[in-house]
Amino acid sequence: MRVISPLTRTRSWQSACVAIVAFSLVASAVSGCKSPAERKRVLTKDQEQKIADNVLTAPPKLAHPLDVSFDGKIVLVGYELSKESVKAGESFDLTMYYRVDQPVHGDWKVFVHFEAPGKRRQPFDHYGVDDLYPVGQWKKGEIIRDKVTINVPGDWPTGKTQMLIGFFDWGAWSKANQDRRLPLADKDKALGTPDNRMVVATIDVSGGGRPGGAGSQAEPPRVGPTYRVGKTDEAPTIDGKLDEAAWAKASSTTAFRQPDGKPLAAAYATTAKLVWDDANLYVAWQTRDDEISNTFAKNDSTLWQGDVVELFVQPAGSSAYFELQFAPNQAKFDARFTGHRQPAWEEAAKYESGVKHAVSLQGSLNGADGNDEGWTV
Repeated sequence: MRVISPLTRTRSWQSACVAIVAFSLVASAVSGCKSPAERKRVLTKDQEQKIADNVLTAPPKLAHPLDVSFDGKIVLVGYELSKESVKAGESFDLTMYYRVDQPVHGDWKVFVHFEAPGKRRQPFDHYGVDDLYPVGQWKKGEIIRDKVTINVPGDWPTGKTQMLIGFFDWGAWSKANQDRRLPLADKDKALGTPDNRMVVATIDVSGGGRPGGAGSQAEPPRVGPTYRVGKTDEAPTIDGKLDEAAWAKASSTTAFRQPDGKPLAAAYATTAKLVWDDANLYVAWQTRDDEISNTFAKNDSTLWQGDVVELFVQPAGSSAYFELQFAPNQAKFDARFTGHRQPAWEEAAKYESGVKHAVSLQGSLNGADGNDEGWTV
């Protein structure tokens, strides 16, 4: 089994991916799908200092000044690049400076699309200041310095790649699939795109995949570190506990990361183990969580709006895939999609996988005692 780079899912903010021989698996943990904007989060002194260091009273002199307004509320005053050109496989920093003219209330995110037009897109969605300072908390008059590290895949197409930015309502999307973005101000519409994205910079990428030609529309497989799934002679009991020999012998995956590749906070550290026998594949998740919560108790409901772990299975060479979610309240979601989010999830969820699962809590559900440590599936 090989671990491949994080798969960005719009409604998840923690994810890790793996592929196994004839089919691929994506194992992910969504720590509540409770975003920093929604849950009361206690910051460390270092995190508070990091926010303070990146909230300015005035922007510095910028190599790339701009004056682009989103809905008359947030103005992109400029940006800086750590590199003006890059090779595939390298990283660079895009640092943006925003002026807050009016607060933006709600659960909003900054999106950054690293995009080779017509070929490939890599999203870097986040809340601001390393996810420590959500957009909904920005105050009028502040200058926000927001640095995003762009990790360029090793097989990225050569040539010009754009960086487009904007703001989207994560709360509206996660709860009702509503695609809401802050509109560009009238004076800036001609400079942006019809879907309210602003091209802030273009960078040359060299040493990657072909710049065009047949097959350039397809995104190549993403290859990363290796994880080998071992065979077990003694099937583990499905009881939410990992006390059998099969689990003791299995190694853990590396810690899951956020979709943009950044590490998760230690408070939400999550790993998985996998084993197989002649009849089944067995998957176990261990996730830390200081607030175990999911109020959606009905199977095949919108479990992703609370804490879940997720598994994706895709047969080799097929566009169809299976999505499985398990919540700490024992509810499950299983669906079969024929393509990327097709059909609608309500239709896809009519599929019944027959999967067996169990959950154990190291704490209580939905804030019953306030002493939560984590949970196991």
